[in-house]
Amino acid sequence: MDRHGDREQTLLLVAGSTFTQKSLARQLSGFLPKDVVVVPHIVDGTNPKLQGKYFTVFSSEEVYAQFLHERGCTSIGSYIVGTRTVLNSHIDKILTLPRDQKILLVADSKISALDSIGNLQKIGFAYLQLIPFYPGCDAPKDVRIAITPGDLDQIPAGIEEVYNIGTRLFDPATVVRIMAHYGVLETEIYDYTDTFIQSILHTAAGISNVAYETSQISKAARTQLVQSGHFAKYHFDDIIGTSQGILHAKTIARKISSSDLTVLLEGANGTGKELFASAIHQASARSKYPFVAINFSALPDTLVESELFGYEEGAFTGAKKGGKIGLFQQADGGTIFLDEIGDASLTLRAKLLRVIQEREIMRVGGNKIIPIDVRIIAATNRNLKQMIAEKHFRQDLYYRLKEGYLHLPALADRKEDIPLLLEHWLRTRFDVSKTISPEVMARLLEHDWPGNIRELLNTMKYAFAVCDGDMILPKDLPADEGLFTAPGTAATVQDDPCTSTQICILSAIRAISEKNGIPGRSSIFQYLEAQGQPVSEYRIRQELQHSQSMGLLQSIPGRYGVYLTARGMDFLTRKRPK
Repeated sequence: MDRHGDREQTLLLVAGSTFTQKSLARQLSGFLPKDVVVVPHIVDGTNPKLQGKYFTVFSSEEVYAQFLHERGCTSIGSYIVGTRTVLNSHIDKILTLPRDQKILLVADSKISALDSIGNLQKIGFAYLQLIPFYPGCDAPKDVRIAITPGDLDQIPAGIEEVYNIGTRLFDPATVVRIMAHYGVLETEIYDYTDTFIQSILHTAAGISNVAYETSQISKAARTQLVQSGHFAKYHFDDIIGTSQGILHAKTIARKISSSDLTVLLEGANGTGKELFASAIHQASARSKYPFVAINFSALPDTLVESELFGYEEGAFTGAKKGGKIGLFQQADGGTIFLDEIGDASLTLRAKLLRVIQEREIMRVGGNKIIPIDVRIIAATNRNLKQMIAEKHFRQDLYYRLKEGYLHLPALADRKEDIPLLLEHWLRTRFDVSKTISPEVMARLLEHDWPGNIRELLNTMKYAFAVCDGDMILPKDLPADEGLFTAPGTAATVQDDPCTSTQICILSAIRAISEKNGIPGRSSIFQYLEAQGQPVSEYRIRQELQHSQSMGLLQSIPGRYGVYLTARGMDFLTRKRPK
């Protein structure tokens, strides 16, 4: 069958100009089934003969009326009269337009001009002095700037600056109706949503009312309308560890997540405060909304306030035209993470207290109260109680922040998690073909890690970068961290009855480790058997337990066996009477 004769798979696209028709056809091609043929039709133009009835999409009410006047409804089956929006990838050109000058909005008809102005006003440009201009009307003589949705041939003489914001495309409501007609709404809506949001993100910086357009598509799409980078990266599954301290912290954090409490996270640098903040957001009812983070120690006081609250145009030297939306507004509906709250200035802390109490802000240089709906999570590595005692932190702010409280354990208090962290990083960050020698693991377990997980991760990044073989060895560890030298310190072992079996087993452990093997019951048994010193695995297990009780050995969680402590090494090398 002739594809053009299959009216169910043919879409008659009627527009007022060839340029508009082609732009709309390109838009539809992004989600229509591949077997749908788009037949173009230009009112007041030369068009192919139409036979039968078509599913018809009109670019506007004006085009629909003109088509009926010219051809009647003999070719129209089911139809949609589309509505179009000026929101597209070129609209950012309007952001720098002056507020104190008249500007022509040039279109090919009165309806198009008025519709374009209406759309611009609805999405945040009501402050512009826009004057409609179309064929048949006179242009004001004192206007030198014009913007147009693609109708460049209609620009009147005498205009000095022209901004082409591109053809108005079908709005989300029209797109959804066309998708529904072809039965592709469920399969195509997500790709269309992503594309539409990307367009908004690219063009809507500084537009406070941009949510007007996105409210016409699904709620799921609307929740993705956030500035680039304002999303939570981590879930609770990304928090690695089975130690009592980390499991307790995760349990409390999960419970807090289901509430809307303001949360204070305390812990040393590198303990994972932002990781927990992100996970709390992801597990909350706000997970589909923005997660915005700001670090008070990374910005000077002069910038923090304008970043948080935004500012009005002309608020200070260097302020952008049109002002700027602050992070609290960008996080509306979601979560804002205030990192290193202890480093905020006293003046800023007073303003934060009001925000927490009233859930409203005022932009720098403004006089309008703006309500916000955000959850606040704050974090610090400082002792806030001591700062309160020293009059360096507000007590009322401390207890406002501490509705929900979480203390994160230092890595030194959860060393049993180190092998799990390393195994996770081997899978996700490093070269999985490399392994970590038992001796290196032993040194990692004995280090105090004042820089916590961040220090451990950086240490392993260094080790993997300098390692030449397929196993990380002690020589690959950074010397300035004290990891290159043998772990522990020498200790004196009290006279303790020992047998030659114990000495043999300890010697076997040292030999296996020196060959980058993993000392365990089986490998010790095999080594001793090969040396002509057979010892049963049962006896080996007994001696290992006895040696551990003496502090001569330390077991390593996971698949790393046991290793000699400094005490054990001293015991093994001590001279004994023959």
